[in-house]
Amino acid sequence: MTTFDKDESTELAAVRRRLRLEDLNQLQIELLAKEFQQEPGVVKVVVRKQWLEIEYDANQLTLERVIAVLEDFGGELSADWWTGLKTSWYQKREEKLRAQSEEDKPEL
Repeated sequence: MTTFDKDESTELAAVRRRLRLEDLNQLQIELLAKEFQQEPGVVKVVVRKQWLEIEYDANQLTLERVIAVLEDFGGELSADWWTGLKTSWYQKREEKLRAQSEEDKPEL
């Protein structure tokens, strides 16, 4: 999905990710939600005990960074095959979006 940022008139590569997590305690959930709100490009984040739902600009934030923040707070992605498959697909999709954004930049 591509939208336009009204403030800067730049194109955003907005993505929404829903990832299954290993169980987090309430403190980890609260800290993680606050940390994600501080990350550049994050539009929306919901952290539940077993789910991370996050919407962000793929030009400013990557899934790798999302996973790193999660791990910094003691969380981890579920090890099930479906989460692994989705994560791989998400990463490839983000690479394509960033490549398209680079191609669409006007030459100066």
